[in-house]
Parts: sequence; C-alpha cells; structure tokens
Amino acid sequence: MNANGNSARSGLKNPDGARATQEPVWTEDDEESLRVLKLGGVLGIFMLLAYSIYDQHTPGRMARGFDFHWIALAGTCLFFGLVWTNSFKRYWKLWTLCFNLFLMWLFIIISRSTGDPESRFIAIALCPMATASFVSWSTRWQFAMAATSVLTYAAGQYVVPIESPFGVYRWMGLIAAVTFAQYTAIFIDRYRRRLSRQVDDLEEAARFRQSQIATMAHDIRSPVAALSGYVNLLEADDLEPKDRADVLGRIGSTAWNMDVLVSNVLDYYAVQEHDIVPAPVELDPNVVIAEVAEDCALQAGRRRLKLRSDFARLPACRLDPRHLERIVRNLLAYSLGRVAGSEVVLRTALGNQSIVISVSDAGSSLSPAEMNALFDRPVQNNGAAPARGLGLYIARVMVEAAGGQVEARHGAGRGLTLVAELPLDGRQQKARGA
Repeated sequence: MNANGNSARSGLKNPDGARATQEPVWTEDDEESLRVLKLGGVLGIFMLLAYSIYDQHTPGRMARGFDFHWIALAGTCLFFGLVWTNSFKRYWKLWTLCFNLFLMWLFIIISRSTGDPESRFIAIALCPMATASFVSWSTRWQFAMAATSVLTYAAGQYVVPIESPFGVYRWMGLIAAVTFAQYTAIFIDRYRRRLSRQVDDLEEAARFRQSQIATMAHDIRSPVAALSGYVNLLEADDLEPKDRADVLGRIGSTAWNMDVLVSNVLDYYAVQEHDIVPAPVELDPNVVIAEVAEDCALQAGRRRLKLRSDFARLPACRLDPRHLERIVRNLLAYSLGRVAGSEVVLRTALGNQSIVISVSDAGSSLSPAEMNALFDRPVQNNGAAPARGLGLYIARVMVEAAGGQVEARHGAGRGLTLVAELPLDGRQQKARGA
C-alpha cells in the first residue's frame, strides 16, 4: 500500500540496482488520474479556444485582457503536451498544482486589465473544486491545492487590488469553496479506499477458492486412487477371506478419512466467510458424543488401535449438535491419525458450568513450538491450507464460537491430551477467522 492507501501495482525501479531510492510509486489511481487529465486537457483547450474566439468577435481585437486568453490557451496546450511525457508521470501531482497556480495568477492579471474582480474569484474557486472532483491525488495534495488557492487570492488582492463592495462575500465564498472541495476529496478518497479493500477481498476470496479446490482435489486424488485399487483387488477371484477382510477395512478407513477431510474443507470455507455461527438447541450431549465415539471406534479398529471411552453423565445443555459432533470427531481424528498400535482415550467430565471433552493418546511428544501452534490456522502453501492440522483449527473455531476454549498438554509420561471446554449454555458468537 502506498501513502494514499492505494495498492501499488508497479513502481519506478532504479535501473542500476545499486541502492534503494525513494522513487514515486505508480498506481492504478495515478493512471486513472492521468486519463482524466488528458481528457480535461482536450476539453480545456476547446473551451479556452471558444472563449477567445468569442472575445475576439464580440468586443473586438482590442478588448482588455484579450491577449492573456491566448497565453492561457498556450499554457494549457503546453500542459496537455507534458501529460504524455515520462517526466510528467513521475511528478504529475506537482505539475498539476503548478498549472493551477499558473491559471490562477493569469486570471489575476486578466482581472487587472479588465477591472473585473469576478473572473479571478471564479477561476481561483473553481481550481480546488475541479481537482477534488476529478483528480485522485490524496487529501494532502488537495489540502495543498486549497492552501495555494487561498494564499494566491490573498496575494492577488494585495498586489493587484480591485475595489469592490462585495469583497467580504467573495472571501466567504472562496473559503466555502475550498472547504467543500476538501471534504469532497476526503469522501472520494475514503470511498475509493473502501472499494479497493472490497476488490482486494474479492480477489483474495477468488484465490482462496481456487487454491482450496486444487488442494481438495489433490488430497482426494490419492484416496480415490487407493479405493479404485482396493476395488480391483476385491474383484479378484483368488483373494483369500482374510485378505478380503483386510482390503474392506482399508476401504472403510480411506472413506472415513475422506469424509473427515471434505467436511473440514467445507467448514474452512465457512470460517473464511465468517459464517461459523452456532445454532444451539436443547440436547443430550451424551448421545451425540457416544455416536461419534462408536463411529471412531470402527476407524480405530481398522488402524489396529483401541479407542477407550470414559464417560461422565453429562446434563442436558444448549449446544449446536453439528458443532459438537465436529469438535469431538476432529479431536479423535487427530489422535487416531498420529499414533499406531496403541490406545486412544476419550473422556468427558462436568466442569464449572461447562462440558469438558478430552482425547489422550500415547504418541510421541511435541515440541513447545508445535504445542503452541497446534490449534492455529494451518500454515498455507500458495494460499492453500494443508489437510493435516485443519481439523484442530476447525474444532477451535467452533469451540470459541460457542464461548468455550481449547488447550493441548502433554501426558504424565508421553503422549498428548487435547481438551475442549464448552459452556452448558452455548452463547451465539460469530467465529473469528484468525
């Protein structure tokens, strides 16, 4: 982001690369302003030419201040020619300010010749209003334009005074014009920044969906290929019953992992859209947790593991049944996936007006850094969140959405214990995507 809040798409680079320099950054807003200036140059030349022709044929060639109209036309043509140069692009804001200063002083000189105080007032008042409406050059440059207009008008009144009974009113009008122009610039700048953020969010969402679709396809491709291979083995006529049972177990384990993966990816989409909001209902948590434990016990058996349950009698509570199921399943899925040939224990207990769910295993210990990042959003690779660890992040988001908390701690000897604490009366609270 540059100082004006615009996304920098490209910059002016030091060709020799010897040292970093404070070069102006060219943005899309700058490009748009340049297009407006080019169009404004054409319109300005046309209007000044028409004004000069009118002055020539109506008052005559000897009209007072007539020659200065041709100077204004020549200056505008010069400015319009500079718009197409690289030097102008580098310092276009300063060039624009200087051109407006040139026009203001030119009309001060014209007003001295004509004795008309209105022309200088109108020209000086219009310059900041025009830049605020059509030039995207930040509120600071617009403030500089406003200050230049006020100071130029004051200098013109001092150097080339024109007596008029309405001088105070013109000063009031000029202050009102520059104030209105400044607020217009602030409003347009804020609106442009908001649009820029919305565009960035849409682009980020598009990249996220694209990367997640690619990741999901990659993560599912291998299990699907394995399922296809297992089916081919089952079709063999000479397959022994023991081998057939083993293949069926592998098919069931692969399908179970795919179901968990797809569910987590879909939940991850919802988290990115800030759409994980619990819908608590009155339920018996014992039933939900027991059903999840029964399903996970089948998966544990396929992996030659033992899932032991130690349930306390939990009271009825208000929780989202789907979120409760996803929390318990993801805690168990992580432990079942990281250990082999040992036991996983699922426990429930009643805490201080809360349900405590813990999953313990006898796997290897984790480092302090791994423990601290266990429930964090998985580190993204090219915008895609990896499947491993995604379930714990989803569990954390759902627990926090219900007003609870999660933690991980090492066992007494080795292993890992994952704990989720849910209030008995889960309050609706929109999930954070952090």
